[in-house]
Amino acid sequence: MFAIIHVDVFDGQTTKANQAILVEGDTIQNILPMNEISLPEQTFNASGLTATAGFIDIQLNGCGGVMLNTDIQKKTLDIMNHTNLKFGTTQYLPTFITSGDHDMRKVLELIGDIENREAEGILGLHLEGPFISKEKKGAHDPIHIRHLDEMTAYFLADHADKISVITLAPENTAQSVIDILTNAGITVSLGHTNATYDELEAKSGFHMATHLFNAMSPFGSREPGAVGYIFDKKPYAGIIVDGIHSAFPSVRVAHEILGEKLFLITDAVTPAGTDITEYDMAGITAYVTDGKCHYADGTIAGSTITMLDGIRNLIKYVGLNREEALRMATLYPAKALNIDDCYGRLAPGYKANITLLTNENEIGAVFQMGVYCN
Repeated sequence: MFAIIHVDVFDGQTTKANQAILVEGDTIQNILPMNEISLPEQTFNASGLTATAGFIDIQLNGCGGVMLNTDIQKKTLDIMNHTNLKFGTTQYLPTFITSGDHDMRKVLELIGDIENREAEGILGLHLEGPFISKEKKGAHDPIHIRHLDEMTAYFLADHADKISVITLAPENTAQSVIDILTNAGITVSLGHTNATYDELEAKSGFHMATHLFNAMSPFGSREPGAVGYIFDKKPYAGIIVDGIHSAFPSVRVAHEILGEKLFLITDAVTPAGTDITEYDMAGITAYVTDGKCHYADGTIAGSTITMLDGIRNLIKYVGLNREEALRMATLYPAKALNIDDCYGRLAPGYKANITLLTNENEIGAVFQMGVYCN
């Protein structure tokens, strides 16, 4: 047992000054004003810092010089988690983009072999493809794009303990197949889709949307497209706030419409958290120019931002207050994954994933499942 003392606590709703957070094992036991708590022997003085729930990144392809698609091994995940902790992210979904069947099975085996995933920051796998639209493939390799049939869907359902989210193009996927996934407890996210509004409305089971605005049919006056469908039906939606994938005014408009259904993601790749300027994007050489990840032809290929960068951008350029920006990185992604009963807030009974921020939104320290990491 230990306590973080003299800390301002953002609990997911409001910020309270000069608190103590009592932690036992991987769980928060209590949060009380300093003058009301009996302290354990071990304490961490966090005077001048604000405690928030650790950030949750639902879409993270790579960072720290590695990428899951290009190096499917435990060391890659260890480096990703270590890099995350430097920037306040305590939990994430390792994201595996469009690939061949062999590599997809290999990554499922990798995740399955990890005994205590949550303690290493892993909330499950995000399969972004290969069941997507070639017209909206983005940086994905079209060679491996294919339709999702029932046999494959049942195979994925059998691995639902490892898979948290699957991004797919609804127009290329039968309702029976979508039902197999959702009935297994896998979150189906619409993305990399060229569907019309009517095609999307004819289907059901979409709890989430992948990187709003990007790689999806746009909103128009005569055809609302996928963006219009999301604005109308309001599933949870991730958004990349780097000023490259979406203009900051577009993020502001989306937030006005979707509110707590909009959450922050990075869609980060190899260079995030490093000064790398050239990297392997799942078999294709990509580059970083002025913060933009891209192929030689200019196609955007992931991002370089961290969740902390996204929070700063939400405050400085989108115009959100600090507490709402933090909710977009903590509570709202927890709600999207339906784990907000134990993640995304600081409260008794919640997991002790805690990020400490300075007034300038720099990282003061990070606790992952109660273990001091920075």
